[in-house]
Amino acid sequence: MKCIFDQKFGEDFVAGVPHSPGVYRFFNRDGELVYVGKAKDLRRRLSQYRAPKRVKAHRKMKRIVKSSARLEFEVTASEKDALLLENALIQQHRPRLNVAGAFSFLYPSIGLKRDARHVHLALSTQAEALAKREFRLFGCYRNRSITKAGFEALLKLFEWLGHPERAPERLPYTSWQRFRQIPKELDSAVAGFLLGESDAFLEAAILQLLEKPAARRQAADVQECMESLKLFFDTECRKLKSLRAELGVEYIAQEERDRASIRAEP
Repeated sequence: MKCIFDQKFGEDFVAGVPHSPGVYRFFNRDGELVYVGKAKDLRRRLSQYRAPKRVKAHRKMKRIVKSSARLEFEVTASEKDALLLENALIQQHRPRLNVAGAFSFLYPSIGLKRDARHVHLALSTQAEALAKREFRLFGCYRNRSITKAGFEALLKLFEWLGHPERAPERLPYTSWQRFRQIPKELDSAVAGFLLGESDAFLEAAILQLLEKPAARRQAADVQECMESLKLFFDTECRKLKSLRAELGVEYIAQEERDRASIRAEP
C-alpha cells in the first residue's frame, strides 16, 4: 500500500528532487499555502516527509502531509538564500502551520520614556502603538520567555527603586507600568542595557538598592532579578547590538528582525 505522501504527490516525486539547498511549499486543495520549509538538502528533507519516523519531532511532518494536496520546491544558491526566501514567504503569506516568524506576537519590544513625573516601561508586540505615545523603542527581541522574564525583573527593580503606579491607559498585547521617583541618572544606563551596549545598569541598580530597606530584606529576590536580567542581556540584548550595528539603526522592526539575523550568520 502506498504511503500517504506517494498517494498525494506521486511515487517518483522525491527521486526528481535534487540534493541542493532550497525551499519547499505545501498547499492544500484550495491552493492555500499551509507550510513553508527550507533545507540544506531538499531531497533528504523531503524524504523525511515521505517516511517520517515514529518520533515526536516528525509528528508535524505527518500533519503537514495530511493537510496538503500539492508540493512544490525551489532550488537556491545557498542555504542562507534558502533561509532568506523561507522567511520572506512566511512573512508574506503567514502559512497556518508555520509558527516561527509568522506572527508578530513572537517578537516583543520594550518601550521606555520619561515625562515630567514618571518613568514608563512597557513590553509589547504593538511597537507602533508605543511609538505613537512617544516611547523610545528597544528590540524587537526573539525569545519571548527570556525577554518577558527580563522585563518583569526590570519592573521589580523599579518597584524597589521608586513608586509604581498604573499606566494611564491600556493597550492590547502590552504590559505597561509607570513609576515615580526613579533617579534620572539611571536613564542612560537602562537604555544602554536594552541596546546591548553595557550591563553597567546592573551595578548601578545594586548600588541604589543598597539604600532601600525593602530590597535588602528581599536579597534573594533581588539576586533572582539580577540573574534574569543578566540572561536577557547576554542572550538577547548583545545579539541585537551586532545586528543594529550592521543595519545602522537603533531599533529593528518585526519585519526586518529575522532577515537581519539570517544575514548576520556566517
